[in-house]
Amino acid sequence: MEEILEEVGAIQAIYCGENEFSLCSKGDSSVTFSVTTSPSNDTSLKITVTFVLLDSYPRRLPSISVQSQYLSRQECDKIKTFLSREAETYCGSPMIMSLLTALQEKDVSRRVVSMTTSKPKDEEEITTCVLQLDHMRNKSQYTKTIKRWCEELEITGRLLFCQRWIFIILQSCEINIKTYIQRNKHQCVDVDSSGHPCKERLLSTLYHGCQEKLAFSSFEVVSLDLHDLKNYLTQYNLSRVYLNYIFPLINKK
Repeated sequence: MEEILEEVGAIQAIYCGENEFSLCSKGDSSVTFSVTTSPSNDTSLKITVTFVLLDSYPRRLPSISVQSQYLSRQECDKIKTFLSREAETYCGSPMIMSLLTALQEKDVSRRVVSMTTSKPKDEEEITTCVLQLDHMRNKSQYTKTIKRWCEELEITGRLLFCQRWIFIILQSCEINIKTYIQRNKHQCVDVDSSGHPCKERLLSTLYHGCQEKLAFSSFEVVSLDLHDLKNYLTQYNLSRVYLNYIFPLINKK
């Protein structure tokens, strides 16, 4: 982790302006930080890129998420895809500065008004739901299914792997959230101990409520240490959800 932290320190020294750099969490095997920058063609367009670096970085590529109040979810997804492809060309070498430079040199255009004030379709309230999965036997296939459903239902959020804990955070309008939960409970999503397709019988709802604005611009899969979870969720204004619904669960076992 020493070389990783040195790279992060160098990034922090470069992006030292107000609100440019934020160290979200730092653990024994991962570090999460965000950098806010602008493309050269529009310096007033602020884009925040969050990186999660595991101790296997740079052999393992960073997890990247992109947010901007000036861009739609689709535009943020396009930037994330662009950065992820750029990262593949640097695999095995420190790459964060190169990725940020590529973003600054990219021609990015505004198309949609503030995401912080936009709502899901039909002007419905934004619903946030936190689910807990007991386990995944076929992790790859199960994860692909969750991501596909979220894309189909226009749901943003996170699939969080925190050591042995698995949490799904969903944000969208109420009808989309209900549809997702019905699918997760009533369709075959995993395999049983014999390898046969099976339905999810150990899905728990930890929290279901309304939010004033979307915390996430896309749905992503993130792996992090359990002690980094609080700081990770705090950066998305979900500290109350963590303290009241997630922490009591992980603290009692």
